[in-house]
Amino acid sequence: MIATNRAKAETLTALSAPLAAHPRIVHFRQSGMIWAFDVETEDPLFSRRFFTEALKRELLLRPIGNTVYFMPPYIIDDEQMALLAERTLEALGAALALP
Repeated sequence: MIATNRAKAETLTALSAPLAAHPRIVHFRQSGMIWAFDVETEDPLFSRRFFTEALKRELLLRPIGNTVYFMPPYIIDDEQMALLAERTLEALGAALALP
């Protein structure tokens, strides 16, 4: 299980590279099967907006303040990891574009 999760962690980290490179993302980090990143924004409603945009994209991501966490289940597969990374980036863009 540990070796499998290490491989999955490497895959999700690689798939999340475009997200980590976003100009408003700081301190993108990973420990085991947990990822987190901080979003530079002064919007006091960012958490609510991001949560709503993620739900629209079939993601259940609950930011705490300006910090977003991933804690995927160990059964996640490559296709689901790609979906998680791509749609999180989409949700971020949408949440930051809202007034």
